[in-house]
Amino acid sequence: MTISIRVLSVLLGLGLATTAGSGQAPVKPTIRLLLSEVMPGAMSAEQYCTLVYADRRFHSEKAIRHHGKDTDRKVYEGELSEAEWNALGGILDNKEFRELKVPQSVPPLVMQDTHPYTMSVARDRSYQNMEFLDSKSMKPYEPQVKPLLQWWKSLRGQHIAESNAPVNNRCVLDSTHAIIAQ
Repeated sequence: MTISIRVLSVLLGLGLATTAGSGQAPVKPTIRLLLSEVMPGAMSAEQYCTLVYADRRFHSEKAIRHHGKDTDRKVYEGELSEAEWNALGGILDNKEFRELKVPQSVPPLVMQDTHPYTMSVARDRSYQNMEFLDSKSMKPYEPQVKPLLQWWKSLRGQHIAESNAPVNNRCVLDSTHAIIAQ
C-alpha cells in the first residue's frame, strides 16, 4: 500500500511539474537596442521607432502624428540578417560608442528646430541612454552616433511587409511633457 502511495505521489508530482511550466507567461525577449526619432513637419510629424532584440529579431513602427496624437501607425517585424546583426554589433561594441556619456538635459518649454532622437543600448546590467533634442545637441557626439543612424536608415529603407503585431508601448511617445516647437 505504501509503495503505491509513493508511486502515485511521484506520478502526481511529475504531472504537476510538467503542467506548471506550460501555464507560465511567455518570457519577453531581451532588448539589445531601442531607437526613436521624431521628424517634425509643418502640419504633422513622423515618428520612427525600432526595437532590436538579442535574438536578432526587430520590431519597427512608423507613426504619423498630428497635435500630439497618432493619425496613422504601422508596425513591421522581421529578423536581421547575419551581416546586419554583425554590423550593428560592431557599431554598438565600438569602444568610442560604448564609452559615450551624454548628460541628460531638461528640455526648455519652447524650442526651435526640434528633431529628437532617443537611443538605449543594453549594457551588462543597465542601459546606455542617450537623448538628443535637436541637431545642435547631437553635434558633439556625431562621429560616434552617425554610424548607428546610417545603419538604422538602411534598415528602414528596406521593403518589409506590414505586420499585424500590436504596437509596443516602448514606442509610444510620452505626451505628458509638452514642448512647444517654433
